[in-house]
Amino acid sequence: MSSVAAQVRYLNPEWKGRAEMPSIGDSESRRANTSKHGVEIHDARSIDADLDTSGFVLTEHASRMGDFHDKAEVAATYYDEVARLIKRLTGADEVFIAQHVVRTEETGDFNSAYARFVHCDYSISDIEGTVERSLENHSETLDPSRHWEFAWYNTWQPIEREVRKNPLALVDTRTLDTGDVVDYEYAGFGKPVITAMPVFNPQHKFYFFPRMQTDEVLVIKQLETRPDRAVSCPHTSFDIEAPEDAPGRRSIEVRMMCAFSA
Repeated sequence: MSSVAAQVRYLNPEWKGRAEMPSIGDSESRRANTSKHGVEIHDARSIDADLDTSGFVLTEHASRMGDFHDKAEVAATYYDEVARLIKRLTGADEVFIAQHVVRTEETGDFNSAYARFVHCDYSISDIEGTVERSLENHSETLDPSRHWEFAWYNTWQPIEREVRKNPLALVDTRTLDTGDVVDYEYAGFGKPVITAMPVFNPQHKFYFFPRMQTDEVLVIKQLETRPDRAVSCPHTSFDIEAPEDAPGRRSIEVRMMCAFSA
């Protein structure tokens, strides 16, 4: 499989350059503020990808988890697994995990349903502000005599079965013009959070990893303070041809901030 054709949702272009920002928090507001575009999504298993150029990388991890739907077990076991994995991949001195989301084929909860629009998980327009807010609970952990740089990552791992439906597509950061990335309010949790998403650009090149297994993990760059590195990797789920009896995708994603002693 070299590539597949798919329809993905982008932010409507009229929002680019406007002073106010759109708000998305349910299916209705998503449809109102986004439009579908046809794209080719390429097989990422055939390329060399890394976090600081393309903005994503695939690695292996066999978890000791018994029940990914048990929030206490995830926090006690999986968070530690992810932190050790990220330290190994990135060389981070500290990993501060913010939250996780388990996604299934159930569509009743907009926050945990498959994310069906191309998006970033943080605003890239106020990185310093994001650092300050993120350090409110962690500043005492970091030696103030040392200079620190920061990066934010997501991990994305299938659970229970391989991915046959609704895989994750990623925009190669090298094809992303940050001028096309627009802030928006994510209102799904009741309290609006400012994040970002791009408008359509035909230069974007999409990739995915076909039939990901439960011992494979995608690591995705979401924000970066160090210069000359990928800043953010937009991503979305998408529909792909699969057998009628193929089960829905189930996955867990973890969001974190990493600190690097410069």
